Amino acid sequence: MRRWGELAQEPSRPVQIGQFTVAKRLAVTHAFTLRLNSGEVEAVQKKHLDECGKLGCTVLNTQLDRSIEGRLTARTSLRIDPNAFADFAAIITAAPSELIRHSESTEDKTVAMLDVEKRLEVKLALRDRLSAMLKDPGAKSAADLAVIEKELAQVQGDIESMTAERDYLRTITETVRVDIAYFGRPAVVRGFDFSPIALATGNIGQTLVVSVAALISFLAALVPWLPLIALVWWAVRRSIRRWRASRAPA
Repeated sequence: MRRWGELAQEPSRPVQIGQFTVAKRLAVTHAFTLRLNSGEVEAVQKKHLDECGKLGCTVLNTQLDRSIEGRLTARTSLRIDPNAFADFAAIITAAPSELIRHSESTEDKTVAMLDVEKRLEVKLALRDRLSAMLKDPGAKSAADLAVIEKELAQVQGDIESMTAERDYLRTITETVRVDIAYFGRPAVVRGFDFSPIALATGNIGQTLVVSVAALISFLAALVPWLPLIALVWWAVRRSIRRWRASRAPA
């Protein structure tokens, strides 16, 4: 039996960067491709989403597509705690789903996290200095105060942007991303795929509507030309009668 716990995100472990020892930050993604009967795709996807909620994960996006052949496909992306990943992986790969592909990717975000934390530290210190300058009772001109306030607003905006970047990096390194693709197979009776017949039967009404619409469009385009067509037809018939009359014996 596959031990999914071994594929879960590894705990952050120390790594040496220069003269500093920091916790390694890894962004882990698992992608599952499942195959099951088309009639079960929607229900199975909903079941997985319900189990996801019970395990406290965060759904990023979901998608359900019905093709013209009547086959269903679906996709789900979510983030889950590494400690709950093994349980969730066992759930999504259980019957009636058939696992046909699984892949794992890891991206090191340690340096990116250190960079944003260092830049954020510098901006926070600068904000404190600018705030102290505004509160300083020393003589300042209105122009000086305007410059300090403008710089302080810019620094605050940078801090908020960097804080959002840091929080995002924490999210992707402290959770596991799971991408699930569901592919429905058509109903097969005694080895035969009858979906084309079902598709043709279901499209009879639509085909009739499209044909009638095409006929109406043709007639609408033809009506303005009817007088000219009638005139040409009359002229041709008259020319033929005259030609026959000229060749008849006196």
